Amino acid sequence: MKIAILALPNVERPSELIGWLKGYLEAIGFSDIIAEENFAIENLQSVFQEVDAIIIAGAAGNPRFVSAIAGALGLGTEVNVEALELVQGYYMDSASLPSRLEDMAVMPEFSYVIPNERGPVPSFVAFSLLSEKFIAATPPRFEESIEAFEKGIQDFFRETAGKKYSVTFSIDVECPVSTAEEIASIIRREVKNVFSRLDGRFSTGRGLPLTFTVYSSNPEELSELVEKIEGIVKQKTREKGARIIEKHAEYMEESL
Repeated sequence: MKIAILALPNVERPSELIGWLKGYLEAIGFSDIIAEENFAIENLQSVFQEVDAIIIAGAAGNPRFVSAIAGALGLGTEVNVEALELVQGYYMDSASLPSRLEDMAVMPEFSYVIPNERGPVPSFVAFSLLSEKFIAATPPRFEESIEAFEKGIQDFFRETAGKKYSVTFSIDVECPVSTAEEIASIIRREVKNVFSRLDGRFSTGRGLPLTFTVYSSNPEELSELVEKIEGIVKQKTREKGARIIEKHAEYMEESL
Protein backbone atom coordinates (compact mmCIF):
# COMPACT_ATOMS: atom_id res chain seq x y z
CA MET A 1 0.00 0.00 0.00
CA LYS A 2 1.31 3.43 -0.97
CA ILE A 3 0.23 6.26 1.33
CA ALA A 4 0.40 10.06 1.06
CA ILE A 5 0.42 12.37 4.07
CA LEU A 6 -0.52 15.87 2.97
CA ALA A 7 -0.55 18.99 5.15
CA LEU A 8 -2.45 21.97 3.77
CA PRO A 9 -1.09 25.51 4.34
CA ASN A 10 -3.47 26.09 7.28
CA VAL A 11 -2.02 23.20 9.33
CA GLU A 12 -0.28 23.94 12.63
CA ARG A 13 3.15 22.37 13.18
CA PRO A 14 3.07 20.51 9.84
CA SER A 15 6.55 18.97 10.08
CA GLU A 16 5.86 17.54 13.52
CA LEU A 17 2.43 16.30 12.47
CA ILE A 18 3.80 14.53 9.40
CA GLY A 19 6.55 12.99 11.54
CA TRP A 20 4.04 11.57 14.03
CA LEU A 21 1.68 10.23 11.37
CA LYS A 22 4.56 8.66 9.49
CA GLY A 23 5.82 7.14 12.74
CA TYR A 24 2.46 5.55 13.41
CA LEU A 25 2.11 4.20 9.87
CA GLU A 26 5.63 2.74 9.86
CA ALA A 27 4.91 1.04 13.18
CA ILE A 28 1.77 -0.49 11.68
CA GLY A 29 3.94 -1.87 8.90
CA PHE A 30 3.94 0.56 5.97
CA SER A 31 7.08 1.93 4.35
CA ASP A 32 5.94 3.35 0.99
CA ILE A 33 4.94 6.77 2.30
CA ILE A 34 5.20 10.17 0.65
CA ALA A 35 4.63 13.44 2.50
CA GLU A 36 4.21 17.09 1.57
CA GLU A 37 3.78 20.30 3.54
CA ASN A 38 1.93 23.38 2.24
CA PHE A 39 0.07 21.10 -0.12
CA ALA A 40 -2.04 22.77 -2.83
CA ILE A 41 -5.50 21.23 -2.85
CA GLU A 42 -5.60 21.65 -6.65
CA ASN A 43 -3.03 18.83 -6.89
CA LEU A 44 -5.11 16.31 -4.96
CA GLN A 45 -6.46 14.44 -7.98
CA SER A 46 -2.99 13.77 -9.39
CA VAL A 47 -1.68 12.51 -6.04
CA PHE A 48 -4.77 10.33 -5.58
CA GLN A 49 -4.03 8.57 -8.86
CA GLU A 50 -0.57 7.58 -7.60
CA VAL A 51 -1.41 6.23 -4.13
CA ASP A 52 -3.81 3.88 -2.37
CA ALA A 53 -4.67 6.09 0.61
CA ILE A 54 -4.29 9.72 1.63
CA ILE A 55 -4.32 11.48 4.98
CA ILE A 56 -4.91 15.18 4.37
CA ALA A 57 -4.58 17.44 7.39
CA GLY A 58 -6.42 20.76 7.46
CA ALA A 59 -9.24 19.75 5.10
CA ALA A 60 -12.01 18.83 7.54
CA GLY A 61 -14.48 21.64 8.11
CA ASN A 62 -13.57 23.53 4.93
CA PRO A 63 -16.21 23.04 2.20
CA ARG A 64 -13.81 23.90 -0.64
CA PHE A 65 -11.25 21.34 0.49
CA VAL A 66 -13.96 18.76 1.16
CA SER A 67 -15.36 19.30 -2.33
CA ALA A 68 -11.93 18.54 -3.83
CA ILE A 69 -11.72 15.33 -1.78
CA ALA A 70 -15.20 14.26 -2.86
CA GLY A 71 -14.33 14.98 -6.49
CA ALA A 72 -11.23 12.79 -6.33
CA LEU A 73 -13.33 9.97 -4.86
CA GLY A 74 -16.15 10.34 -7.39
CA LEU A 75 -18.61 11.42 -4.71
CA GLY A 76 -20.85 14.34 -3.95
CA THR A 77 -20.82 16.33 -0.70
CA GLU A 78 -23.44 16.66 1.99
CA VAL A 79 -24.00 18.13 5.42
CA ASN A 80 -23.41 14.95 7.41
CA VAL A 81 -26.14 14.58 10.03
CA GLU A 82 -23.92 12.83 12.56
CA ALA A 83 -21.17 15.41 12.10
CA LEU A 84 -23.62 18.31 12.43
CA GLU A 85 -24.89 16.90 15.74
CA LEU A 86 -21.31 16.76 17.01
CA VAL A 87 -20.63 20.34 15.92
CA GLN A 88 -23.85 21.57 17.55
CA GLY A 89 -23.02 19.66 20.73
CA TYR A 90 -19.61 21.36 20.90
CA TYR A 91 -21.26 24.81 20.86
CA MET A 92 -24.20 23.83 23.07
CA ASP A 93 -23.14 26.02 25.99
CA SER A 94 -21.76 28.89 23.92
CA ALA A 95 -23.38 32.30 24.05
CA SER A 96 -22.98 32.73 20.29
CA LEU A 97 -22.67 30.34 17.37
CA PRO A 98 -20.49 30.58 14.23
CA SER A 99 -22.38 32.07 11.29
CA ARG A 100 -21.88 29.00 9.06
CA LEU A 101 -22.18 26.11 11.48
CA GLU A 102 -23.17 23.63 8.76
CA ASP A 103 -19.92 24.22 6.86
CA MET A 104 -18.08 22.42 9.63
CA ALA A 105 -20.15 19.29 8.97
CA VAL A 106 -19.77 19.15 5.18
CA MET A 107 -18.28 15.81 4.14
CA PRO A 108 -18.19 13.50 1.11
CA GLU A 109 -21.18 11.21 0.86
CA PHE A 110 -21.05 7.99 2.90
CA SER A 111 -18.22 9.26 5.11
CA TYR A 112 -17.16 7.55 8.33
CA VAL A 113 -17.26 10.27 10.99
CA ILE A 114 -14.57 10.55 13.68
CA PRO A 115 -15.61 12.69 16.70
CA ASN A 116 -13.31 15.47 17.86
CA GLU A 117 -12.89 15.80 21.62
CA ARG A 118 -10.67 18.88 21.36
CA GLY A 119 -12.56 21.06 18.87
CA PRO A 120 -15.77 21.54 16.90
CA VAL A 121 -14.85 19.92 13.58
CA PRO A 122 -14.99 16.12 13.24
CA SER A 123 -12.59 14.23 11.01
CA PHE A 124 -13.74 11.74 8.40
CA VAL A 125 -12.71 8.83 6.18
CA ALA A 126 -14.32 8.44 2.75
CA PHE A 127 -13.90 5.70 0.16
CA SER A 128 -13.83 5.85 -3.62
CA LEU A 129 -16.84 4.48 -5.48
CA LEU A 130 -14.57 2.92 -8.10
CA SER A 131 -11.84 1.28 -6.00
CA GLU A 132 -10.75 0.46 -2.45
CA LYS A 133 -8.81 3.71 -2.19
CA PHE A 134 -9.71 6.12 0.59
CA ILE A 135 -8.98 9.61 1.89
CA ALA A 136 -8.94 10.62 5.55
CA ALA A 137 -9.28 14.29 6.46
CA THR A 138 -8.56 16.05 9.75
CA PRO A 139 -8.78 19.63 11.14
CA PRO A 140 -5.71 21.91 11.05
CA ARG A 141 -4.62 21.62 14.69
CA PHE A 142 -1.86 19.14 15.58
CA GLU A 143 -3.57 17.59 18.61
CA GLU A 144 -6.89 17.16 16.81
CA SER A 145 -5.24 15.47 13.83
CA ILE A 146 -3.23 13.08 15.98
CA GLU A 147 -6.21 12.04 18.06
CA ALA A 148 -8.34 11.58 14.93
CA PHE A 149 -5.71 9.14 13.69
CA GLU A 150 -5.55 7.35 17.02
CA LYS A 151 -9.32 7.12 17.51
CA GLY A 152 -10.40 6.15 14.01
CA ILE A 153 -8.17 6.64 10.99
CA GLN A 154 -5.56 4.11 12.07
CA ASP A 155 -8.15 1.30 12.10
CA PHE A 156 -8.42 1.33 8.31
CA PHE A 157 -4.66 0.91 7.97
CA ARG A 158 -4.43 -1.72 10.72
CA GLU A 159 -7.07 -3.85 9.02
CA THR A 160 -5.03 -3.83 5.81
CA ALA A 161 -1.81 -4.72 7.65
CA GLY A 162 -3.42 -7.35 9.87
CA LYS A 163 -2.34 -5.57 13.06
CA LYS A 164 -5.37 -6.36 15.19
CA TYR A 165 -3.73 -5.70 18.55
CA SER A 166 -2.05 -2.62 19.97
CA VAL A 167 -0.99 -1.15 23.27
CA THR A 168 0.20 2.30 24.29
CA PHE A 169 2.21 2.74 27.47
CA SER A 170 4.47 5.35 28.97
CA ILE A 171 7.54 5.24 31.22
CA ASP A 172 8.63 8.36 33.11
CA VAL A 173 12.39 8.90 32.85
CA GLU A 174 14.51 11.46 34.67
CA CYS A 175 17.07 12.79 32.18
CA PRO A 176 17.64 15.60 29.68
CA VAL A 177 15.19 15.80 26.78
CA SER A 178 17.98 14.93 24.33
CA THR A 179 18.69 11.69 26.19
CA ALA A 180 15.02 10.68 26.22
CA GLU A 181 14.75 11.43 22.51
CA GLU A 182 17.87 9.34 21.86
CA ILE A 183 16.36 6.39 23.73
CA ALA A 184 13.15 6.74 21.71
CA SER A 185 15.20 6.71 18.51
CA ILE A 186 17.06 3.57 19.62
CA ILE A 187 13.77 1.80 20.29
CA ARG A 188 12.48 2.69 16.82
CA ARG A 189 15.63 1.23 15.25
CA GLU A 190 15.83 -1.94 17.32
CA VAL A 191 12.18 -2.94 17.78
CA LYS A 192 9.71 -3.51 14.95
CA ASN A 193 6.13 -2.23 14.96
CA VAL A 194 6.62 0.45 17.60
CA PHE A 195 6.21 4.23 17.48
CA SER A 196 8.26 5.70 20.32
CA ARG A 197 8.21 9.38 21.24
CA LEU A 198 7.89 11.91 24.05
CA ASP A 199 4.16 12.48 24.53
CA GLY A 200 3.03 15.26 26.83
CA ARG A 201 -0.46 13.78 27.14
CA PHE A 202 1.07 11.12 29.40
CA SER A 203 2.93 13.55 31.63
CA THR A 204 2.57 12.98 35.36
CA GLY A 205 4.79 15.91 36.29
CA ARG A 206 7.51 13.48 37.31
CA GLY A 207 10.18 13.11 34.63
CA LEU A 208 9.70 12.87 30.87
CA PRO A 209 6.91 10.67 29.44
CA LEU A 210 8.73 8.25 27.13
CA THR A 211 5.76 6.77 25.28
CA PHE A 212 5.36 3.72 23.06
CA THR A 213 2.57 2.53 20.78
CA VAL A 214 3.05 -1.08 19.73
CA TYR A 215 1.16 -3.04 17.07
CA SER A 216 1.00 -6.78 16.44
CA SER A 217 -1.07 -9.50 14.81
CA ASN A 218 -1.52 -11.53 18.02
CA PRO A 219 -1.45 -11.00 21.79
CA GLU A 220 1.66 -13.14 22.35
CA GLU A 221 3.76 -11.07 19.98
CA LEU A 222 2.44 -7.88 21.56
CA SER A 223 3.54 -9.04 25.00
CA GLU A 224 7.00 -9.99 23.69
CA LEU A 225 7.47 -6.59 22.05
CA VAL A 226 6.46 -4.72 25.22
CA GLU A 227 8.88 -6.81 27.27
CA LYS A 228 11.68 -6.12 24.79
CA ILE A 229 11.01 -2.38 24.86
CA GLU A 230 11.03 -2.27 28.65
CA GLY A 231 14.32 -4.18 28.72
CA ILE A 232 16.00 -1.78 26.28
CA VAL A 233 14.74 1.26 28.20
CA LYS A 234 16.17 -0.12 31.44
CA GLN A 235 19.51 -0.85 29.77
CA LYS A 236 19.85 2.48 27.97
CA THR A 237 18.79 4.62 30.92
CA ARG A 238 21.38 2.85 33.05
CA GLU A 239 24.09 3.34 30.42
CA LYS A 240 23.28 7.04 30.02
CA GLY A 241 23.04 7.84 33.72
CA ALA A 242 19.29 8.42 33.53
CA ARG A 243 16.70 7.11 35.97
CA ILE A 244 13.37 5.40 35.50
CA ILE A 245 10.78 6.80 37.89
CA GLU A 246 8.94 3.83 39.26
CA LYS A 247 5.25 3.23 39.83
CA HIS A 248 4.20 4.78 36.56
CA ALA A 249 2.28 2.44 34.31
CA GLU A 250 -0.42 3.81 32.07
CA TYR A 251 -1.57 1.25 29.52
CA MET A 252 -4.20 1.62 26.83
CA GLU A 253 -4.92 -1.64 25.05
CA GLU A 254 -6.90 -1.81 21.83
CA SER A 255 -7.99 -4.61 19.53
CA LEU A 256 -9.91 -4.37 16.26
